[in-house]
Amino acid sequence: ETPATYADSYNVGAGVPFGLSHGFGQLSLTRPSAEYCANKGMENVLFVGASSRPGNGVPLVLLGAKSVAKKVAKKLEQLSSAAATAKG
Repeated sequence: ETPATYADSYNVGAGVPFGLSHGFGQLSLTRPSAEYCANKGMENVLFVGASSRPGNGVPLVLLGAKSVAKKVAKKLEQLSSAAATAKG
């Protein structure tokens, strides 16, 4: 992944100093998901905010934050269970 491939994926050839715009090429479903980095070998990196899905605006950012918080809690629970099992 490079800045150029990110620009191609999200229609940001001119740069994004304040995040993705509100244009049709950058609406909710075309924004990177919270797990954008998971298939790039970075499973513990999650995106949240106006430039990620579900999108911009305070209500949507809060929904995204709630979703990411649940994913983090689930991951921590899995890690805790695995550590407890490993200890025996």
